[in-house]
Amino acid sequence: MSSEIPLFRRSGRLVAVCGCVLAGVAARPAAAALGDTVSSVARDQVAMRGTLSVTRMQSFDVHQLVDAHGQTVREYADRAGNIFAVTWNGRRSPDLKQLLGAYYGRYVAAAALHKTGHHVLSIHTPELALSIVRAQRSAFGRAYLPARLPGGVTRAELR
Repeated sequence: MSSEIPLFRRSGRLVAVCGCVLAGVAARPAAAALGDTVSSVARDQVAMRGTLSVTRMQSFDVHQLVDAHGQTVREYADRAGNIFAVTWNGRRSPDLKQLLGAYYGRYVAAAALHKTGHHVLSIHTPELALSIVRAQRSAFGRAYLPARLPGGVTRAELR
């Protein structure tokens, strides 16, 4: 079960949902990925009950997790072993609290202020870039730390 919040407002319930989510954030142990070290990939693999494969690129490694339902999460680690980006795709969004770790609160705050289309969320700050697209039977997204992208790595490489 995912602990994420909806991307859209429904008759003022967003404030109540945010309050419940923030209370849940304080009560649950963190198994962060974004901004954490590559050791968090193992925790994510256990939580997803997925299979892990690692692809070595020129300046980073891609740790790909796939669960039994085809949900795919990719965690991008620089050569020092720090996760600078995560991407996902599947029938639903993964546990964003777990994947975004310390950056989850920023996602919650941005989602609460989001006033455009209810299936798309895009955040871009110097500290965090995040985009989420949800359709009826699919969800995909990308979150990365712009200041931590290894030299020469482009957003297009984060798929």
